Amino acid sequence: MSNRIQITKNKESLKVVIKAFYDDKKQKMLLLWIVLFSLCGVAIISQFFEDYDSGTKVFFGVYVAFWLFFEFKVIYAYRWRKYGEEQIIIENNELLLVKTIGERGVTQRFQKEEIKKIDFYKDANGGFIKSMNTSYWNINKYHLVLNLENTIVPFAIDITNKDAKHIINELGKFNS
Repeated sequence: MSNRIQITKNKESLKVVIKAFYDDKKQKMLLLWIVLFSLCGVAIISQFFEDYDSGTKVFFGVYVAFWLFFEFKVIYAYRWRKYGEEQIIIENNELLLVKTIGERGVTQRFQKEEIKKIDFYKDANGGFIKSMNTSYWNINKYHLVLNLENTIVPFAIDITNKDAKHIINELGKFNS
């Protein structure tokens, strides 16, 4: 079992904590990318104050909108890789999925009866999209999924198949 994963259980509850995958070299490269990309954004934003025709200013506006989107995504990925963790908690006939970065997080609650199955996540994307989703700056390489009545909820980011099997077994043993 990976040292990023910790399982704590007693008679009433089970808690699985998955620390975010962190690679120091890649993290430094990501920080450099953020700094350089931010400088590019500042340079483009500064062009709003120059004397350009309205078509050019619209181009700059659209460019800045895309720039802001990717700036947010990469800063989020940097913070996730450095401070992020997932928690899967079963207690009081509830399963909680908690995704935190530092002290802040989002909790999803599910009643045990709602959960049809906990299984491996099967990514329907292939080729280019799949390779983009597995890059270090993307944090959506899920390995497990909660199958509910009308939807699926993926979780367990960047773990190995062996660790995913172990977590499924632990959750299954505790659920029965």
